[in-house]
Amino acid sequence: MLIILIFDSSNNSTVEINQYIKELLLLNDCVIIPEFGGFVANYKPAAIDNNRFSAPTKEIAFNNKLISNDGLLINFIAERERMDYFSAKQRLDAFVEETMLNLERNRNVYFEGVGYLHYDSRENLLFEPQITQNLLVESYGLQNFSYERLYQRQIQKPTFKPTELREPIPVIFQKRKLKRLVVAVPLLMAMALIPLKNNKEYLLKSDMGMWETLLETAPAVSVETSQPATTAEYTANIPAPEKKQYQYYIIGGSFKSEENANKYMQQLKVQGYEGQNLGIFNGLHRIAIEGFSSMEEAQKELNLLLHQYPQSGVWISANE
Repeated sequence: MLIILIFDSSNNSTVEINQYIKELLLLNDCVIIPEFGGFVANYKPAAIDNNRFSAPTKEIAFNNKLISNDGLLINFIAERERMDYFSAKQRLDAFVEETMLNLERNRNVYFEGVGYLHYDSRENLLFEPQITQNLLVESYGLQNFSYERLYQRQIQKPTFKPTELREPIPVIFQKRKLKRLVVAVPLLMAMALIPLKNNKEYLLKSDMGMWETLLETAPAVSVETSQPATTAEYTANIPAPEKKQYQYYIIGGSFKSEENANKYMQQLKVQGYEGQNLGIFNGLHRIAIEGFSSMEEAQKELNLLLHQYPQSGVWISANE
């Protein structure tokens, strides 16, 4: 019974001294166990490894060359156990003796929250740190954690190639095709019944009022065959009509080549637009789709064209 009490007392003493060593490492960088060795603490900064963040801490190492008594551990035991220095030293000596005996029996000697000591196959004393608590006071409350890596999306930059300067491609507009088709059908029927002389006279007119007059008077005209000579003579005496000058024009395109400009004007006329070459500006023939007397009319038609053909790029030119 006495042996069990002594064993239990020794066990309790071992546990308590292990706890004292751990507490001293919180506030000190070196804790020496006289005639045994010393634990040395080194600062380890924060680190990131494999998506895991580690807070700053202390790395603990063991040096069996540090055996001189500096009084730190003995005084701490005396203070905690409320005993004198000599009694505290005896208790620590007993702890050292028990620890050496366990090592010689190839047992691992554990220091709770710090690590353990053992001999390898060549009888070298080794220390394996097993820190379960951050012993750096400045890192109190900080914990290690893992996080998901964020990958930056790689966007391939487009490669720009120099392009040749080309003439602008004109946009052919279709202006109220259905409405003009309805007017054109009865017009062609009426023209077949009108003498060539009168036909020439009416075709030289451009306003819609004359088209309506033609449709109203066509049924009353008698069918006659006009004389070729008379028609030629009459046509020769008619002066060429002058194009009306407008203050505002909607520009459909500009061309370096006069041939291309004329082709574009022909295409505009097929689509029902007047089309007019306003002259050369900055080396390009400027072709107008239509002319207008007021800015309000021009803007209204421009809005309609841009709504129907957003990519046309038409614009308004004002004569000064």
